[in-house]
Amino acid sequence: MRYSQNTMKGAAFYAGATFMVIVMNSFAKLLSEVHDPIEIVFYRNIVALVFICAFLTIKRDWHRVKTERPISHVYRSVLGTLSVVLVFHTYKYLPIADATTILYAAPLIVTALSVPMLGERVGLPRWCAVLVGFIGVMVISSPEGSETLTGYFFGIGAATTIALVSVYLRELGKTEDSMTTVFWFMVIGTILTGLYMPFGGHLPSLTACGIIFIVGTAGLAQQFLKTHGLAMAQAAILTPIQFTGLIWAAFFGVVIYDDWPEANIWIGATIVIGANLFILWREQRKKAMQVKKGEPL
Repeated sequence: MRYSQNTMKGAAFYAGATFMVIVMNSFAKLLSEVHDPIEIVFYRNIVALVFICAFLTIKRDWHRVKTERPISHVYRSVLGTLSVVLVFHTYKYLPIADATTILYAAPLIVTALSVPMLGERVGLPRWCAVLVGFIGVMVISSPEGSETLTGYFFGIGAATTIALVSVYLRELGKTEDSMTTVFWFMVIGTILTGLYMPFGGHLPSLTACGIIFIVGTAGLAQQFLKTHGLAMAQAAILTPIQFTGLIWAAFFGVVIYDDWPEANIWIGATIVIGANLFILWREQRKKAMQVKKGEPL
């Protein structure tokens, strides 16, 4: 099958976004040796806000941050901030590959939540895929010691909040510009995490400032790369690309920490990724049948 030039560009953008996510999380793990994850999120947001404000000023695009749905952005931002904090906690306690793999449970949870929250119908095959996916999560989760167990608890919490954000963004994205959503997410997230700083925060060292810059720029870059990718190609083509993140996670884990993923990680990841791909295939098949029958999507 030959893809259009736009599709190939979209895939490249999405692959870049996947890489940037792993860069952000890997360097956040480095910072977590000195700074609390809430601090890291605060500093990350500050860096991202500086770039966003500079961009909006240069482009004279401040009108793009106007919204008639402020409460919706507050809900999304609170949930999104909690999600990032939990992700950074997950990476703090787990090897990079383990943490990355456990977060692949998020799309499975999205499928489950789409029933009560969006009123979507999920057939038996997809429910079976969700169940198989969670079996894969259990294969991955073989904690050795309380610290590792804590990491897996954070990981499940992070995957759940990522799923909730994804479901919420489906509805918010129908009316809101992506810049509007990103801007208010960063502003509200900075306020929320900033409340912690007088009590548990402290100024970063010069070395930490360099790492914070990487975390902030990578976090912002992944959001815009992902947005551009989805604008140029179908989600069905791009979504599987996110699973290449496990390769980058294993690479950074070995290079930075000499953490070689054990067999259960690769086995569990294969099960979880396979379940995700099956769900994606079923969703696309369902949409194709609806189009063929002339039914609304």
